[in-house]
Amino acid sequence: MSQNKSLPSTYKEHLVHELRAMETDYVGVLNDSEIQYVSPNSPDGKHIVLGAADWGWGPSTPQLEIRRMDLLRRLRGWEPRFRLLFPHPTPEVAAQLNESLGHLERWLVREGTWNDWSVPQYIPQAVTRLQESVQRLHDLTGLLSADPWPIRLVVDTNALIDNPDLAAYTSQIGPRYMAHLLPVVLRELDDHKRAGRTESLREAAKKADRRLKGLRTNGDVTRGVKVAGDVHAVFEYIEPRSQALPDWLDLSVPDDRFVASTLLLQSQHPGSAWYVATSDLNMQTKLAAVAIPFIEPE
Repeated sequence: MSQNKSLPSTYKEHLVHELRAMETDYVGVLNDSEIQYVSPNSPDGKHIVLGAADWGWGPSTPQLEIRRMDLLRRLRGWEPRFRLLFPHPTPEVAAQLNESLGHLERWLVREGTWNDWSVPQYIPQAVTRLQESVQRLHDLTGLLSADPWPIRLVVDTNALIDNPDLAAYTSQIGPRYMAHLLPVVLRELDDHKRAGRTESLREAAKKADRRLKGLRTNGDVTRGVKVAGDVHAVFEYIEPRSQALPDWLDLSVPDDRFVASTLLLQSQHPGSAWYVATSDLNMQTKLAAVAIPFIEPE
């Protein structure tokens, strides 16, 4: 990426873009839906069900059912990544998250017929209420602080073996960035150094190990040290642990630990644009599943 190009989207901006795309499709689902009178209470008042709503969703066509399920899949994949932006929410923020996200899911699931008082009488009113919930979620991102590093890079093990120079990506992502080394990567590098399948792999791992250890002379690697020019690096030491991570991640699998760690790092620095340096096809596939962009070593 040349210096005259505009900066890529930050992690926060990327999540907001996904939210707005879902909003557009959600409005389409609502406009093709039907609201009907669903109250079980009799007009003469002889039979009263307390708490029963007057209005509810009518039956969906098979095509509308498919669109609702697809949107529900996207929402459930996006929600945990958005919640990670607020690992320690105040009661007010937690209430806004739960109310707005709960509303978006509830109107797609449409469980029950007369127990959801949030359904209005008319579709335009429903569209307005949906947009209000989306806007509340968007407004929450305004609570997130800016980041001193506009671009951050997480480097995979295979990328270090291909090229241990952490400053080798300036032509792709710009001259200024912070590179992050994860515990799972340093552990794999050490394993390759000691028990790699081939002599060339062991030698490449030893070369990368020496290069990274040399950075210690530049300062505290757990706080960030200069690599070259305006490229810095930090050695992460915290392993991923969070119940808010996507449920398909298996933290006993190294690739999944890498993805989980990167997701948590993004949530800590939402004002940065993030990249992962990797040439591993399986890793690239998993990164794409959580919308993390990747680059390959040149």
